[in-house]
Amino acid sequence: MPILLFLFSLFSFNAMADEEPEGDEINVPGLIDLGFLGTITGDIEVGFLFLEGNTDARGWRISSEMVHDTELFRNRYNIQGRLQKNQYIDEVTGETGRQTTVKRYAFSGQSNYKFLSGTQSFFGRGAYAYDMFGAFKQQGSLATGYANRVYERQANYLDLETGPGFAFRESAAGNSTKGLIWFLAVNYEQELYKGSRFRQTFEGNVSLDGENTMYSSRSSLTSQINGRLAMRLSFTAHFNSRPEDKLETLDTETSASLVYAF
Repeated sequence: MPILLFLFSLFSFNAMADEEPEGDEINVPGLIDLGFLGTITGDIEVGFLFLEGNTDARGWRISSEMVHDTELFRNRYNIQGRLQKNQYIDEVTGETGRQTTVKRYAFSGQSNYKFLSGTQSFFGRGAYAYDMFGAFKQQGSLATGYANRVYERQANYLDLETGPGFAFRESAAGNSTKGLIWFLAVNYEQELYKGSRFRQTFEGNVSLDGENTMYSSRSSLTSQINGRLAMRLSFTAHFNSRPEDKLETLDTETSASLVYAF
């Protein structure tokens, strides 16, 4: 599934790179001007889950991304979190309670130093993820390498990144591994029409020593509601090549969220 989403992003780029969105003006997301310190843009995404009936559950997810752009550097920060609790009935006492069924969070930070031209850069990146019930409870990585913004038109762009790195992992059973990886990423964003944008991200930590290889892909469609408020539909897939026991290699999530852009 991650590979299919990656191919879909490239297909979308080829199909729409030469097209302009409808209308006389392109809807460029607002930027906060910091003067000689550059510009900042970003958003906060919040989604809620309410289930009643045969299954009673409550949950929420939050995601925030900020991009700080200067003449020489482009810095990107991302934070994600999700918590879900399901209601259950104790078979012995008959009492009703709630137990946590999903608890995960992740954050990453990356800095790109621009050189030669504004499209090519040298990047350094760090990421950490915790998932209480996932195939791997903890995963962290450091990577560095070369990045190229191969396409840019207004706020539309396609970034390709690749380079070596180091990763550590703690499995659900508590076993830890670490080793060298090769990091690769694709970040693509395109305005479909005024007030609506498609975004595809793809990241891979390919193990160079035969340990676990991880891919992560997210496809999202954001439509403006009013001013800085928007609605976002997204599909996320996480793939781990060697989970322990009988855990699945692929985790997916489909969500609808409210987004506030700043």
